[in-house]
Amino acid sequence: MRLADRYRAVLLDLDGVMYRGDRAVPGAAEAVAELRRAGTQIVFLTNNSARTPEQVAAGLRGLGVEATSDEVVTSARPAARLVAGDGASTTAYVIGEDGVRTALAEAGVEVVDGAPERVDAVVVGWDGDVGYDELRMASVLVRRGARLVATNDDASYPAPGGELWPGAGAILAAVERAAGVTATVAGKPHRPLFDEALKLAGTREAVMVGDRVETDVVGAARAGIDAVLVLSGASTRADLVGLDRLPVAVGADVGVLLENRAKAVPRPARKDELPAVRHLVEAPPDVPAWGPEGVWVIDRENELLATATAEVRGSEAYLRGVATRPDQRGRELGTLVVAAALGDARRRGARACFLLTETAERFFERLRFSRVDRGEVPAWALERSPECPVSAAAMVRELDQ
Repeated sequence: MRLADRYRAVLLDLDGVMYRGDRAVPGAAEAVAELRRAGTQIVFLTNNSARTPEQVAAGLRGLGVEATSDEVVTSARPAARLVAGDGASTTAYVIGEDGVRTALAEAGVEVVDGAPERVDAVVVGWDGDVGYDELRMASVLVRRGARLVATNDDASYPAPGGELWPGAGAILAAVERAAGVTATVAGKPHRPLFDEALKLAGTREAVMVGDRVETDVVGAARAGIDAVLVLSGASTRADLVGLDRLPVAVGADVGVLLENRAKAVPRPARKDELPAVRHLVEAPPDVPAWGPEGVWVIDRENELLATATAEVRGSEAYLRGVATRPDQRGRELGTLVVAAALGDARRRGARACFLLTETAERFFERLRFSRVDRGEVPAWALERSPECPVSAAAMVRELDQ
């Protein structure tokens, strides 16, 4: 079964998933077309409040992606609802572009420009032309009593060529610091945008597909739905370490939804599964036993597909027993199970994790491990792996980053 077929609706982030800057992500349009043919409900959602849903849909169509405005939710709409929701906020000073201004007007909120004495709310969104005068005015109005609402707090966004450029969160940070107030935020990872998208989808049997762990994956968890991380935008595999709830899949791009995959959910191993764990990692009989503490697995119908173990002593951890069943390789199961094991080690007090590897140095480099001298590996960890030859690469990753 394809991954997308396990859900009734797919929520698709835009920047970094469907496009980067003014360029479509290769294969994104074709993936959306296939999802539609399968009858999957599509919702496009974005933290970018600059454009209206009509403008967003037109932009997608210009990139070859079939889309209509009633399938698009931007962070502007839930932000406008937050401002107008109590009926008391009737005027707003705005740092933002057409999208947020239009949403506020549709919600019955008057946008006031210039240098008003007072307003009910200050709304901050993405604005590529923002200057010092606007930041000053927004800060002053908040200090005078205006409520501060933000469409989103993304510090950056993915631009063409792989760069990250300052986002609405960078603008918001200036206002918050100057005014001494923390904003109420509508966009991901906060609930308002997810609630709006799920309402539009008409079902909670949905999966969020995004390129940022701190907004898309974390936000989906808060909303109680699954997430898929794609590597076509901002986040990397290494950013998964430390998450309380991991995505159910990781893929190069949105095409991962069309692959024959089960949901991959790492969990702690049971004691009775340790023989199967040793078999999967092909541990020699003379290798000391380990677990069940620190042993994590991914399974399907009681068959182990991947495993990783992080043993902890004090502030140090040792990663061992990393393996994926041969027929499951290339599906990022190793990435997910290692991220789960490292996250668990961090919660148990480890601040650095060491490992020895003969053949997987590049894999661990992608998870932000770096090579060190073998003498830096704790003696107790070396004793746990007598089978590793002296030629094995020693690596370490800090866990408090």
